[in-house]
Amino acid sequence: MAVEASEASRPIVDAGRATVDFAAATRLLRRGASGALLVQVGGAAFALIVNVLLARLVGKSQYGIYAYAMSWVSVLVVLSLLGQSSSVVRLVPVYLHRKDWGTLRGLRHGASGMVLGGSIAIMLIGGAVVFALRNQMGRATLQTMLAAFLLLPLLAQLGLNGGFFRGYKRSVSSGAYNSLVRPIFLIVLVLVLALPLGLRLDAPGIMLANVVAALAAVACSEWHLSRAWPAAAKHVKPSYEPGAWFKLGRQLFLLAAIGIVSNRVDVLILGGFAGADEVGPYYAAVRLAAIAAYGLTAVNTILAPMIAERYAADDHATMARLVHHAARLTFIVTAAVALAIAISGYWVLGLFGKGFAEAAYIPLLIILAGQCVAAMSGPTGFLMTMTRYERQASWFMALAAALNVVFSLALIPVFGLIGAALATAFGSVAWNVTGLTFVRSRLRVNPTILPLGEKR
Repeated sequence: MAVEASEASRPIVDAGRATVDFAAATRLLRRGASGALLVQVGGAAFALIVNVLLARLVGKSQYGIYAYAMSWVSVLVVLSLLGQSSSVVRLVPVYLHRKDWGTLRGLRHGASGMVLGGSIAIMLIGGAVVFALRNQMGRATLQTMLAAFLLLPLLAQLGLNGGFFRGYKRSVSSGAYNSLVRPIFLIVLVLVLALPLGLRLDAPGIMLANVVAALAAVACSEWHLSRAWPAAAKHVKPSYEPGAWFKLGRQLFLLAAIGIVSNRVDVLILGGFAGADEVGPYYAAVRLAAIAAYGLTAVNTILAPMIAERYAADDHATMARLVHHAARLTFIVTAAVALAIAISGYWVLGLFGKGFAEAAYIPLLIILAGQCVAAMSGPTGFLMTMTRYERQASWFMALAAALNVVFSLALIPVFGLIGAALATAFGSVAWNVTGLTFVRSRLRVNPTILPLGEKR
């Protein structure tokens, strides 16, 4: 954490110049991405341990119920954030650049209030809907879904705090509490319940354990964020810009909502057609393949606020060079991790239980191929959302999501898990192609790994 703090606070901008030292910027990018990658790899390891442990403890059917409920939680958490976790990544570097401490403090209060209100509202509405449908679902599913809704405010707050850490270029802290601290608490709690206490766990029980673990992670995250807050912004009178925050948040909320639908529609439609027994193996493949995307996520964790900062400073040249450099770094990491997972994936899936590897290995390979294509295309989404083209980004994402739904409805009834993986891959390709075309034409930036040169 000390290395991260000193690196984040080290000035790389000459006050008399609009352009930063590119070498210093790339050092910050690499160190930040390395730290974020370590957190995400560690988080992936803990997530794998958690999911294998839970699948072993509760069995394939109960694990499928838990996975299905967590997929819904993942969707609703993004909606609960109201776009604020992304908007603070864009706004915090701007306020720091301007030394606008009052508005920075107001942003923390205002964003937290919006997220808390939105998450509680969705929690209550979702709980009421599930309870009204209680006669159409089993007891275990009902109880698991109701317990899952208690996670919403906690996971939403973790996501918002992560956005603030990202805005400060604290890449390690941005993901540590959700990816490391929460799984650690969950592992310890589940083992204590299952071994010394000898309790027989089921899907509702492990979901409640997840709620307790998330509560502990939120407490740790809040304490750290308060300590990391700039001294100049701690006691100044807060200033609020609700109109600007709502406008930006609304557009980024729409983009996030479309994105989560696109990312989770395969699991949800598969669950509707095939049931929990098929969702469990596919969810295991999705979680395993997600490790390959951590290179992309790690680089974007530190790259996103740097894009916003350079765009605010009207430093197009450095922004373009950073993005191209980041794309090459991302692809190397993603391809290497994807290859390792492809080689070991059958064995790893077998750890989840009988039938997991046979059902999910081919879908795993398809998902990994999609991750590599996304890495080749570069951070087109962040180039749009961290500048001023978030509306166009939402249009392209909506097109990709719509294609994903169409392909899922067409392919899943025929091909099952393989159809779900193919539908997701096709939607990803559509998003990358349209986003890349727009970024090349409007921002004149080459975000890919290819030496295409900038358009003039």
